[in-house]
Amino acid sequence: MNYFDQKWVLLLVGGILLGFTGLNWNIPFFAWFALVPFLRYVRLGHSWWILLFALILIQTASTMRIVSEPFHIGIAVISGIQGGFVFTLLLWIWNQIRLKFSNQISPILSFAFLFTIFEWLGGYGSELGVWGMFANSQMNHLMLMQSASLFGATGISFLIFLVNGSIEQTYSELINQFKISKYTRNSLIACFLLIVVLLFYGTIRLTIPIDGKSIKVGTVTSKIEIQTMWLDPIVNQKNTEIVFQRTEQAANEGAKVIVWNEGAVLIHRNEEDLFLKRVSDLAKEKNIEIVAAYIVPLKEKEFFMDNKLHWIGKDGSTRQIYFKQFIPPGEPVSHTPSEIRVIETDWGKMSVAICYDFDSLQLTKKHSELGTGVTFIPASDWRGINPFHTEMATLRGIENGSSIVRSTRGALSGIYDAYGRPKGTLDYFEDNDGVLVASVPVNPVPTLYQILGNWMIALGGVYFLLCGAFILVNVLKKRN
Repeated sequence: MNYFDQKWVLLLVGGILLGFTGLNWNIPFFAWFALVPFLRYVRLGHSWWILLFALILIQTASTMRIVSEPFHIGIAVISGIQGGFVFTLLLWIWNQIRLKFSNQISPILSFAFLFTIFEWLGGYGSELGVWGMFANSQMNHLMLMQSASLFGATGISFLIFLVNGSIEQTYSELINQFKISKYTRNSLIACFLLIVVLLFYGTIRLTIPIDGKSIKVGTVTSKIEIQTMWLDPIVNQKNTEIVFQRTEQAANEGAKVIVWNEGAVLIHRNEEDLFLKRVSDLAKEKNIEIVAAYIVPLKEKEFFMDNKLHWIGKDGSTRQIYFKQFIPPGEPVSHTPSEIRVIETDWGKMSVAICYDFDSLQLTKKHSELGTGVTFIPASDWRGINPFHTEMATLRGIENGSSIVRSTRGALSGIYDAYGRPKGTLDYFEDNDGVLVASVPVNPVPTLYQILGNWMIALGGVYFLLCGAFILVNVLKKRN
C-alpha cells in the first residue's frame, strides 16, 4: 500500500489541515484540500470507529483554539464530540451513495451538495448557527468573498467542497488506474474556471463605487466586564459614566449614529426609566441617534438578565426596543421575542441585531428581505474569537448588501461597507479610548442573494431529487 494511504498518515495529515481551517490561526489555503485525506480514508475502507474517535479528537483540538475566558475546555470537548459524530455520519452517507449508486450519482457533486446542504441546515436552524461553515475560512480573501453576493456563504462552501471532492477523485484515479477519467478531468477544469470567474467578478465589483451618501457612525466600547459590573456597584456606576462620556466624544467627532457594545452598562429595573431619560436627553442635545445596549438583572442572587437595546432617535424618542433573539448555548439571558425591523432615518434604512443574532441565517435573512442599508450590532466576545467573530459579520453584510457597524467588548470593533471593506477598526486589547468613528455608505447594494436567498441549496435539492428519480426508474426497469 502507498505510504500516504496508511490510515494513521491520512488521519494525521487531515487533522493538521482541518485543525487550521476556520476560527483563529486560520490558514485559508488549507480549506481547499483539508477534507481530501478523510475522503481517501473512507474510500479505502478503513475503520469507521477509528475515524469517529479521530474526528472527535481533531474537532476538540481545533475548537481549543478559541478557548479563553469565558469559553471553557468542557465546551470545546462537547463541541468536538458533536462535530466528530456529524462529520463521520456525513462521510458514511457519502460513501453509501458512492458505493451503491456510482453510475447514477456523481461522487464529487453528491459530496459537495451533501455537505453544503448540511451546513445550511446548521446555519439556519442549529444553536451553533454559521460557526461550522467552511466559507468562514476565506473571510480575508475579499475578492472571493464578493461571490457571497451571488449565492451566499453556502455557495462559497459548495465551491470549496467541490474542489476537495475533485482533488480526491483525481488522486484516487491516478493511484488506482494510473489515469484520470474524462469526467474527473472536466470537474477539475470546471472548478478552476469557476474560481477564476468568481475572482474576476470580485475584482470588478470592488472597483464599483457604492451609490449614495456616506455618514459618520461611531462605536463606543466599555472595557469593564459584565461580571465586574454585577458584583461591584461602584465600578458599575463608574462604567456607566465612561460610556456616556465616550458617547459624547463620538458625537463631538461627528458621528451621527452611535452604537454601544453589548451589555455596555448594567441598569437595575427601578433605575431604567431615569437611565433612558438620560440617553434621550443626550441624543437631543447632540442631535444624534444612540443604539444603547444594556443589561437588566432579573434575579437578585442569580446571574440572569435581560439583554436588550433601546434605539433612541435624535429627537429623544424611542425608535425600537430589541432583545437578543439568538441565544448561545448556556448564556444566562432571557428570551423575549422581538421583531426585526428596518428603521427609516434621515439618511436611509437601518436595522439592529445583538451579537450572536448575526450568526443565524434565519435572522439575517430578515434583515436582507427588509432592505437595510446599515446594520448596527452591539456585541461582546472574548480573546479566543478575536477578530474572527467580527469578520464573520462582514460576510453577512456582503450577502445582504449592507454596511456593518459592530461595537464589541472583548474583541475587534469594526465599521465595514457592503463589500466587506473595513472603514475603521478598533481592537479591545490595544491601548485606545474605546471610541471609533468612521464614514460608511448607507445605501443598500442590491445582491442576487438578497433576491433568491440560498438558491444553491435549492439546486442541491433538485439534483438529489432528479438522481433519486433516475435511480427509481432504473430499479423498476430491472425488476420488469
